[in-house]
Amino acid sequence: MNFDNNSNYNDFDNSIIDLNSFSTASNGGNDKKPKKKANSSRKAKIIKITLSVFLVGVITACLVMGAFLIYAFTFVDATMEENLDDLALEFTTTIYAADSKGEFHPYQSLHGEYNREWVADTDGNIPSNLKHAFIAIEDKRFKSHKGVDWKRTISAFANLFFHFYSSNQGGSTITQQLVKNLTGDNSSSPARKVREIMRAHYLEERYSKDTILECYLNTVSMAGGMYGVEVASNYYFNKSTKDLDLLECAALASIVKAPEQYRPDKYPERNKERRQTVLTEMYKQGYITKEEYDAVYDKELTVIADKKNLQELPINSYFVDALIDDVIEGLMEVYGFDKTHASNNFYNGGYKIYATIDPNVQSAIDEVFYNSKYSYKGKDGSLLQGSMTVIDYNGNVLGMAGGIGEKTANRGLNRALQAIRQPGSTIKPLTAYAPAIEKDLITYSSILDDTERYYGKDEYRWKPNNWYNNGGYYGKITVEYALERSCNTIPVALVDALTTQKSYDFLVGKLGFKNLNANDINYSPLGMGGTNGGVTTFEEAAAYAVFGNGGIYNEPRLYFKVCDHDDQVILQSETNSNIAISEDTATVMNHLLQNVVYGAEGTGRQVKTYLTHKIFAKTGTSNDDMNCWFTGGTPYCVGSVWCGYDTLQKVSQNDVAKVMWREVMSRVHKNLPAKEFVDSAYAVSKEYCTSSGLLATDACPKKKTGWYKVSNVPTMCTKHPSAPVTNDAPSTDAATPNE
Repeated sequence: MNFDNNSNYNDFDNSIIDLNSFSTASNGGNDKKPKKKANSSRKAKIIKITLSVFLVGVITACLVMGAFLIYAFTFVDATMEENLDDLALEFTTTIYAADSKGEFHPYQSLHGEYNREWVADTDGNIPSNLKHAFIAIEDKRFKSHKGVDWKRTISAFANLFFHFYSSNQGGSTITQQLVKNLTGDNSSSPARKVREIMRAHYLEERYSKDTILECYLNTVSMAGGMYGVEVASNYYFNKSTKDLDLLECAALASIVKAPEQYRPDKYPERNKERRQTVLTEMYKQGYITKEEYDAVYDKELTVIADKKNLQELPINSYFVDALIDDVIEGLMEVYGFDKTHASNNFYNGGYKIYATIDPNVQSAIDEVFYNSKYSYKGKDGSLLQGSMTVIDYNGNVLGMAGGIGEKTANRGLNRALQAIRQPGSTIKPLTAYAPAIEKDLITYSSILDDTERYYGKDEYRWKPNNWYNNGGYYGKITVEYALERSCNTIPVALVDALTTQKSYDFLVGKLGFKNLNANDINYSPLGMGGTNGGVTTFEEAAAYAVFGNGGIYNEPRLYFKVCDHDDQVILQSETNSNIAISEDTATVMNHLLQNVVYGAEGTGRQVKTYLTHKIFAKTGTSNDDMNCWFTGGTPYCVGSVWCGYDTLQKVSQNDVAKVMWREVMSRVHKNLPAKEFVDSAYAVSKEYCTSSGLLATDACPKKKTGWYKVSNVPTMCTKHPSAPVTNDAPSTDAATPNE
C-alpha cells in the first residue's frame, strides 16, 4: 500500500487526537482498569530492579566475603608469640617487707612505662562479680563465641552506614581486646582488624576462656598509666582485687569504655551512669539477683584514689636503691643478661622481691639522716655527709642511709656502699683485739705496756702516738682500759705479735672487707685504721655482728628471694657464712666493747642516753679528723655510722657520728622489749685484780669483773703479800706481746 506524505501526516495527527481523548476519558473516572494495569507494571519493574540490586549486592558481598576469607586464611599471619600460660609483659615489680610477726606485705612498687600487677584467678583472687561485670558490659556472648562475635561485628559495621543505634557500637570481643593489649596494634586499618580477628580465633583455639579472661583483666587499661584490675583496685579503693564488692566491680568495668573519661576519681558522675548500665546488664543476664541490683544501683561509691595506695614513691630510699642494683647484678650473674636487659627485666618483669628491710628501721634512719641540722658546713662551704647501715645478726640489712639531707634523686651516690673511707679506731677490735684473744695472746684483763715503741727499719721506722696526753702514754694498763680509752700503741703491738699478714688475712678472709689493698698490710692501717684502701658502713656493720651472734660472720644481704609473677623463685639469696671467731672469744669481745659505752672514761659514753638496751661499740676517727665513725650493736641489731666530707677536710663536730647513731637507735628500740646478749657457755665472768690483771683474791685492794674463755682463765693474783699462793704467777710483762 502506498502513502504520500500528507496522508501519513493526517493519520498520525488523528492518532494523537484519539489518544488524548482516551486519556481524557480515563481521567474522568469512568474506566479504572487501564490505570491499575499501568501501576502494576511500574511496581513489578521496581520489585524487579530491587531484587536485581539485592542479588547483585548479595553476590558482591559473597564475593567480598569469600575474598576476605581467602585472604584471611591464606595471607594473614594469625600466630602470636605471647604464651598466655607464661605471659611476659611489662608488669610492676613489688618489694615486700616483713612485719613483726614475719608476715610479708607490699612495701613499694617499681615499674617502667606501664604500671601492671598480675593477679592470678585462683583461690578467689578475682571475684566472680568482677568477671561477670566485664563480660556483661563488654562481651555478653564471651562464653559462647570463638573469639569473634559476628553478630556484634556485623551490627557495628552496618551501623556505620545506616545508624541503627544512636552511638557507635563496639564490635571487639574480650578476646579481641586482649589481642590489642598484647600486641599494641591499635591502627585503624582494615588489615589490622583482620589480623585481630584471626589472632582472636588463634587464641580461642589454644586457651581456655578462663585463661583468656584472666589475661584480659590483668592487661586492660584502667586510666592514669595503670593496667590490670589489681593496680586499679589498689589505687581507686586501697584494697586488693579479691576484696572488691559488687559496686566496686561494676565501677572498674565501667572504666574500660574510655578509661580517662570514666575514671571514678575524676569523673564520678560519668562512672556512676556507666556502672548503672553495667549493673543493669548484669541483672538482665542473670549474674546478680534483683535484691543485689536494687541494693547497689543508687549507692554512692567510696573512692580513695591515692598514689600512696600503690606503694609508689617518686624518690626511693637508699636501701631500695641498693636493692635494685643488687637484684640487677643477680640477674646478670645467674641468667647472663647484659646490664640493659637486666635493668629492663627488673622494672618490667612483675617480680616479687622479698626484701630484708625493716620499715621501722628505715623510717628511723630517714628521719635522722634527712634532717638538715646535721649538715654542718666545712671549710670549703660544702655540707657534711654521712652514711649508716643497720643489720641484724643473721646478715639481713634492715635499713640504710647513703647521705645526710633530703634525698633528691634515685640511684645516685650511696655512701653506705660507695664511700670507702679510713675506719680509724673502729678497726682495732677487728684486726688486733679479737684475733689476739682468739689466739690466746691476751685475756680481758691482761696488763699491756702503753709506751713508745718503733716499728720498721731505717727510713721506714715509725711509732704510733696516742690521741690523749698530748701524744703521751699511760704505761701499764689492762686490755679493758686500752679499748675503753682507744689506745693506739697496744693494738699496733698486737698486730705485730699476730703479724701484719695474718691480721690482714683475718680482716679480708673472715670478715668480708673488699676495699683494702696490699699497701694495707702494715702497722698503721691495721693497728690504727689509717688505711690506704678503705671500708664502708655496709662492711663494718656486718663485721661487728660477730661480737653479738657467737662469732658467725654472715655476708650481708638485701633480699631473701625474688619470684616472678607466677611465684616461681628466680633468685635466691643464700646466706654465706663462716666462723670468724669462736663463740667464747665473741662473748669476751662483746663485754670488752660494752666498756667503751659504760666505762667511766669510755669514748662512746654519749650513746647510752635514751637507750636502755645493752650496747657494745667502738668509736673511730681517722688522720686529722677527716672521718668520724661509730659502730655498735644491741641485742637486736648492729649499726655503723660514718660522717665526713666528700672532699677530704676536717670534721669539727667529731661527736656527730655517735650522736646520729644514738638518735637512730633510740627510735628503732623505742618499743622493743628488753633483751640480753647471749653469753657463751664456754666463757665465764671472774673478778680480777686491776693491778696485776690476774684473778683477784681477798687481798687484792681493787677489783673489777672481767670475762674469760674457759680455756684461757688467768691464774690467781700473788702480787699482794697476804694472798695465798696457789701457783707461780707469770710476770705481767710476759703477757705483753710486744716484748
